[in-house]
Amino acid sequence: VLGLRTAQLVSLALMVVGCLGLMGVFHKTFHWKKKPVVLFDLDGTLIDSQQLVFETFRRVFKELKPDYELSNEELYTFFGPTLEVTFSKYFPEDQVQSIIDRYQIINKSLHKELLKEIPHAKEMLEGLKKENIQYAVVSNKRIEVVKRGLKQSGLDVYFDVVLGKENLPEPKPSASGLIEACNLLHTSHDDCIYVGDNVADIVAAKNMAAYSVGFSVDEKQREALKEAKPCKVIDDLMQLIPLCKEDHIWSDNMIW
Repeated sequence: VLGLRTAQLVSLALMVVGCLGLMGVFHKTFHWKKKPVVLFDLDGTLIDSQQLVFETFRRVFKELKPDYELSNEELYTFFGPTLEVTFSKYFPEDQVQSIIDRYQIINKSLHKELLKEIPHAKEMLEGLKKENIQYAVVSNKRIEVVKRGLKQSGLDVYFDVVLGKENLPEPKPSASGLIEACNLLHTSHDDCIYVGDNVADIVAAKNMAAYSVGFSVDEKQREALKEAKPCKVIDDLMQLIPLCKEDHIWSDNMIW
Protein backbone atom coordinates (compact mmCIF):
# COMPACT_ATOMS: atom_id res chain seq x y z
CA VAL A 1 0.00 0.00 0.00
CA LEU A 2 1.54 3.30 -1.15
CA GLY A 3 4.82 1.49 -1.61
CA LEU A 4 4.87 0.16 1.98
CA ARG A 5 5.00 -3.51 2.87
CA THR A 6 2.49 -5.08 5.26
CA ALA A 7 5.19 -5.46 7.95
CA GLN A 8 6.01 -1.75 7.70
CA LEU A 9 2.35 -0.77 8.06
CA VAL A 10 1.97 -3.01 11.11
CA SER A 11 5.12 -1.48 12.64
CA LEU A 12 3.76 2.06 12.10
CA ALA A 13 0.44 1.09 13.71
CA LEU A 14 2.22 -0.37 16.73
CA MET A 15 4.37 2.75 17.05
CA VAL A 16 1.20 4.86 17.20
CA VAL A 17 -0.26 2.56 19.87
CA GLY A 18 3.01 2.76 21.84
CA CYS A 19 3.10 6.57 21.70
CA LEU A 20 -0.52 6.77 22.86
CA GLY A 21 0.41 4.51 25.76
CA LEU A 22 3.36 6.69 26.78
CA MET A 23 1.10 9.75 26.62
CA GLY A 24 -1.28 8.11 29.11
CA VAL A 25 -4.28 7.87 26.77
CA PHE A 26 -5.10 4.26 27.67
CA HIS A 27 -4.39 4.86 31.34
CA LYS A 28 -6.81 7.79 31.30
CA THR A 29 -9.46 5.70 29.58
CA PHE A 30 -9.33 2.66 31.84
CA HIS A 31 -8.29 4.13 35.22
CA TRP A 32 -10.13 7.46 35.27
CA LYS A 33 -11.90 6.86 38.62
CA LYS A 34 -9.20 4.87 40.38
CA LYS A 35 -7.99 6.10 43.78
CA PRO A 36 -4.25 6.66 44.15
CA VAL A 37 -1.93 5.23 46.76
CA VAL A 38 -0.05 8.01 48.57
CA LEU A 39 3.59 7.59 49.57
CA PHE A 40 5.28 10.10 51.87
CA ASP A 41 8.78 11.21 52.57
CA LEU A 42 9.35 11.76 56.31
CA ASP A 43 11.58 14.73 57.17
CA GLY A 44 9.98 18.01 56.21
CA THR A 45 6.89 16.21 54.93
CA LEU A 46 5.25 14.52 57.91
CA ILE A 47 7.53 15.76 60.67
CA ASP A 48 9.17 19.16 61.03
CA SER A 49 12.79 18.19 61.53
CA GLN A 50 14.47 21.19 59.93
CA GLN A 51 15.77 22.70 63.17
CA LEU A 52 16.69 19.24 64.46
CA VAL A 53 18.72 18.42 61.34
CA PHE A 54 20.35 21.86 61.15
CA GLU A 55 21.36 21.80 64.82
CA THR A 56 22.68 18.24 64.60
CA PHE A 57 24.92 19.12 61.65
CA ARG A 58 26.12 22.28 63.37
CA ARG A 59 27.14 20.33 66.47
CA VAL A 60 28.85 17.60 64.46
CA PHE A 61 30.92 20.14 62.52
CA LYS A 62 31.68 22.17 65.65
CA GLU A 63 32.99 19.02 67.32
CA LEU A 64 34.77 17.31 64.42
CA LYS A 65 35.56 20.15 62.00
CA PRO A 66 35.71 23.25 64.24
CA ASP A 67 37.47 25.49 61.71
CA TYR A 68 34.68 25.07 59.17
CA GLU A 69 31.50 27.15 59.46
CA LEU A 70 28.44 25.80 57.68
CA SER A 71 26.34 28.29 55.74
CA ASN A 72 22.54 28.20 55.68
CA GLU A 73 22.70 27.40 51.96
CA GLU A 74 24.79 24.30 52.69
CA LEU A 75 22.42 23.16 55.43
CA TYR A 76 19.49 23.22 53.01
CA THR A 77 21.38 20.95 50.60
CA PHE A 78 21.67 18.30 53.31
CA PHE A 79 17.98 17.48 52.94
CA GLY A 80 17.56 14.61 50.50
CA PRO A 81 20.99 12.93 50.14
CA THR A 82 22.04 10.15 52.50
CA LEU A 83 24.42 10.95 55.35
CA GLU A 84 27.09 8.95 53.55
CA VAL A 85 26.84 11.21 50.52
CA THR A 86 26.77 14.40 52.60
CA PHE A 87 29.67 13.64 54.95
CA SER A 88 31.87 12.22 52.20
CA LYS A 89 32.05 15.76 50.77
CA TYR A 90 33.70 17.07 53.93
CA PHE A 91 35.55 14.15 55.55
CA PRO A 92 37.89 11.34 54.42
CA GLU A 93 36.08 8.19 53.38
CA ASP A 94 37.51 6.10 56.23
CA GLN A 95 36.03 8.54 58.80
CA VAL A 96 32.52 8.80 57.37
CA GLN A 97 30.96 5.88 59.26
CA SER A 98 32.25 6.99 62.64
CA ILE A 99 31.00 10.53 61.93
CA ILE A 100 27.57 9.15 61.00
CA ASP A 101 27.51 7.23 64.30
CA ARG A 102 28.26 10.47 66.16
CA TYR A 103 25.57 12.28 64.16
CA GLN A 104 23.01 9.66 65.18
CA ILE A 105 23.89 10.00 68.87
CA ILE A 106 23.57 13.80 68.79
CA ASN A 107 20.40 13.65 66.69
CA LYS A 108 18.75 11.21 69.08
CA SER A 109 19.57 13.42 72.08
CA LEU A 110 17.85 16.40 70.40
CA HIS A 111 14.70 14.62 69.20
CA LYS A 112 12.42 15.51 72.11
CA GLU A 113 13.55 19.12 72.15
CA LEU A 114 13.48 19.99 68.44
CA LEU A 115 11.29 17.50 66.56
CA LYS A 116 7.75 18.66 65.76
CA GLU A 117 4.76 17.39 63.81
CA ILE A 118 4.03 19.15 60.54
CA PRO A 119 0.77 21.14 60.94
CA HIS A 120 -2.34 19.13 59.94
CA ALA A 121 -0.41 15.87 59.39
CA LYS A 122 -2.77 13.83 61.60
CA GLU A 123 -5.89 15.47 60.20
CA MET A 124 -4.68 14.82 56.64
CA LEU A 125 -3.98 11.14 57.36
CA GLU A 126 -7.39 10.76 59.01
CA GLY A 127 -8.99 12.33 55.94
CA LEU A 128 -7.21 9.98 53.54
CA LYS A 129 -8.16 7.02 55.74
CA LYS A 130 -11.85 7.97 55.51
CA GLU A 131 -11.49 7.95 51.72
CA ASN A 132 -10.01 4.41 51.91
CA ILE A 133 -6.75 5.62 50.42
CA GLN A 134 -3.68 3.56 51.25
CA TYR A 135 -0.44 5.25 52.27
CA ALA A 136 3.12 4.49 53.36
CA VAL A 137 6.41 6.17 54.27
CA VAL A 138 9.55 5.93 52.12
CA SER A 139 12.61 7.66 53.58
CA ASN A 140 16.38 7.65 53.07
CA LYS A 141 16.86 7.82 56.84
CA ARG A 142 17.68 4.74 58.90
CA ILE A 143 14.58 2.78 59.81
CA GLU A 144 15.18 3.19 63.56
CA VAL A 145 15.25 6.98 63.19
CA VAL A 146 12.20 6.94 60.92
CA LYS A 147 10.14 4.95 63.41
CA ARG A 148 11.36 7.07 66.31
CA GLY A 149 10.27 10.25 64.54
CA LEU A 150 6.84 8.80 63.67
CA LYS A 151 6.30 7.62 67.24
CA GLN A 152 7.31 10.89 68.86
CA SER A 153 5.00 12.85 66.57
CA GLY A 154 2.15 10.39 67.17
CA LEU A 155 1.96 9.34 63.53
CA ASP A 156 3.19 5.75 63.90
CA VAL A 157 -0.35 4.39 64.42
CA TYR A 158 -1.32 5.41 60.89
CA PHE A 159 1.28 3.41 58.98
CA ASP A 160 1.59 -0.32 58.38
CA VAL A 161 4.27 0.09 55.70
CA VAL A 162 7.33 2.14 56.66
CA LEU A 163 10.57 1.92 54.67
CA GLY A 164 13.91 3.32 55.77
CA LYS A 165 17.41 3.21 54.34
CA GLU A 166 17.94 -0.47 55.14
CA ASN A 167 14.73 -1.45 53.32
CA LEU A 168 15.46 0.38 50.07
CA PRO A 169 17.16 -1.47 47.19
CA GLU A 170 18.74 1.92 46.38
CA PRO A 171 18.36 5.31 48.10
CA LYS A 172 16.34 8.09 46.53
CA PRO A 173 16.41 9.56 43.92
CA SER A 174 16.11 5.93 42.79
CA ALA A 175 12.46 4.93 42.52
CA SER A 176 13.12 1.41 43.83
CA GLY A 177 11.88 2.25 47.33
CA LEU A 178 8.62 3.64 45.97
CA ILE A 179 8.12 0.49 43.91
CA GLU A 180 8.84 -1.67 46.97
CA ALA A 181 6.25 0.26 49.01
CA CYS A 182 3.62 -0.31 46.31
CA ASN A 183 4.45 -4.01 46.34
CA LEU A 184 4.02 -4.19 50.12
CA LEU A 185 0.69 -2.37 49.86
CA HIS A 186 -0.35 -4.85 47.15
CA THR A 187 -1.25 -2.02 44.83
CA SER A 188 -0.42 -0.95 41.30
CA HIS A 189 2.61 1.20 40.51
CA ASP A 190 0.50 3.07 37.97
CA ASP A 191 -1.69 5.08 40.36
CA CYS A 192 0.76 6.55 42.82
CA ILE A 193 1.38 9.94 44.43
CA TYR A 194 4.72 10.65 46.11
CA VAL A 195 4.82 13.61 48.50
CA GLY A 196 8.19 15.08 49.42
CA ASP A 197 9.91 18.29 50.41
CA ASN A 198 13.13 18.18 48.38
CA VAL A 199 14.35 17.74 44.83
CA ALA A 200 15.48 14.12 45.40
CA ASP A 201 11.88 13.20 46.24
CA ILE A 202 10.55 14.78 43.06
CA VAL A 203 13.21 13.07 40.93
CA ALA A 204 12.43 9.71 42.59
CA ALA A 205 8.75 10.14 41.70
CA LYS A 206 9.62 11.06 38.11
CA ASN A 207 11.90 8.02 37.85
CA MET A 208 8.79 5.90 38.46
CA ALA A 209 6.51 8.23 36.45
CA ALA A 210 4.50 8.72 39.67
CA TYR A 211 2.43 11.85 40.32
CA SER A 212 4.82 14.06 42.30
CA VAL A 213 3.69 16.53 44.95
CA GLY A 214 6.20 19.00 46.34
CA PHE A 215 5.32 20.13 49.86
CA SER A 216 7.03 22.53 52.23
CA VAL A 217 6.08 25.14 54.80
CA ASP A 218 9.41 26.80 54.03
CA GLU A 219 9.14 29.32 51.17
CA LYS A 220 12.80 28.88 50.16
CA GLN A 221 12.38 25.12 49.83
CA ARG A 222 9.17 25.53 47.82
CA GLU A 223 11.05 27.65 45.29
CA ALA A 224 13.68 24.92 44.92
CA LEU A 225 10.92 22.32 44.52
CA LYS A 226 9.30 24.27 41.69
CA GLU A 227 12.53 24.08 39.70
CA ALA A 228 12.27 20.26 39.80
CA LYS A 229 8.87 20.59 38.04
CA PRO A 230 6.63 18.45 40.28
CA CYS A 231 3.07 17.79 39.13
CA LYS A 232 1.82 19.98 41.99
CA VAL A 233 3.23 22.14 44.79
CA ILE A 234 1.30 22.59 48.06
CA ASP A 235 1.93 24.44 51.31
CA ASP A 236 -0.66 22.69 53.50
CA LEU A 237 -1.03 18.91 53.86
CA MET A 238 -4.82 19.24 53.95
CA GLN A 239 -4.67 20.10 50.25
CA LEU A 240 -3.92 16.45 49.58
CA ILE A 241 -7.44 15.35 50.49
CA PRO A 242 -9.30 17.22 47.71
CA LEU A 243 -6.43 16.45 45.34
CA CYS A 244 -6.92 12.70 45.82
CA LYS A 245 -10.63 13.09 45.03
CA GLU A 246 -9.94 14.63 41.64
CA ASP A 247 -10.32 12.72 38.41
CA HIS A 248 -6.67 12.29 37.50
CA ILE A 249 -4.21 10.12 35.70
CA TRP A 250 -2.02 9.42 38.73
CA SER A 251 1.21 9.45 36.80
CA ASP A 252 3.59 12.12 35.54
CA ASN A 253 2.89 12.67 31.85
CA MET A 254 5.25 15.64 31.79
CA ILE A 255 8.28 13.33 31.64
CA TRP A 256 7.42 11.96 28.22
